Amino acid sequence: MPPTRVLIHGNAKQGTPLMLAAPSVALDLPLRVLVRDDCQGSTRASFHTAAELESAHLLPAATRRWLWRSGWFLTRGRARRPR
Repeated sequence: MPPTRVLIHGNAKQGTPLMLAAPSVALDLPLRVLVRDDCQGSTRASFHTAAELESAHLLPAATRRWLWRSGWFLTRGRARRPR
């Protein structure tokens, strides 16, 4: 198996309101990013985007802000979701 890591990003103070608004979102919190070597000299990062989580869990508009900010955090470091 190539080098692989799972990064975990979460904040109980911000995640709890999301789980109270849509309990099923607890399945995806804290946010996780799979970082792996693709054996061809590249590093891949895989994660669920804020849009995917939002549509999967039907979050109310008032609770989406943290999720979108976290998505910005994940993509800021040039980690992009593989297609």
